[in-house]
Amino acid sequence: MKTTTAIALLMMTCLALTQDKDNTFSNPTVGFSITKPAEWQFVTADQHMENLSRTHLNDQQMQEAMQKYATAPLVVMMKYPEPYDDLNPSFKANIKPLGNLSADDPVAIINLMTGPMAKIFKDFKIAKPASETTISGLKAAHVSIHYSLQIPDGREFPTASDLWIVPRGKFFFVLGAGTRQDGKTGSREEIEKILSSVVIEK
Repeated sequence: MKTTTAIALLMMTCLALTQDKDNTFSNPTVGFSITKPAEWQFVTADQHMENLSRTHLNDQQMQEAMQKYATAPLVVMMKYPEPYDDLNPSFKANIKPLGNLSADDPVAIINLMTGPMAKIFKDFKIAKPASETTISGLKAAHVSIHYSLQIPDGREFPTASDLWIVPRGKFFFVLGAGTRQDGKTGSREEIEKILSSVVIEK
């Protein structure tokens, strides 16, 4: 339950240790850095938790677990200042222990994590199946999903989310991004630009 919940939280659109004048977040302890577009905003831990509280899932048990197990990510960024009355394009990064998972097969890890999501998100479907890729020179995996993001006032937003798994040593990084499926509030090109800025020390 904890693993599924953690990944579900990463897929949702909605702590930087250091943020420089060039819009770069860096965490030397875990060897990770990322640069946001100049017009985007870094999000605080409190803002992140508030955004999660406004999201409704299909599964009540998962809704309760979300509140219980949610932890602060390494960094979260959004395109528009909150509150924003639409789906706010977002990008976030977490780091998790590998445990018994194999660092040599990130596709298997990502499939394990996305498998249970069909019952969590309304209108869930795999838009682009999991495949191997490379992030910052490291073997990684990527998957794209579509779903309807539900909020308490009854509105739903057609959401496109991407998830990347990047194993390194005994840990793996989880990168998640979300935009509207129709691109009205943010483009996939913006997400690709952010992703290309990721640097993970080997």
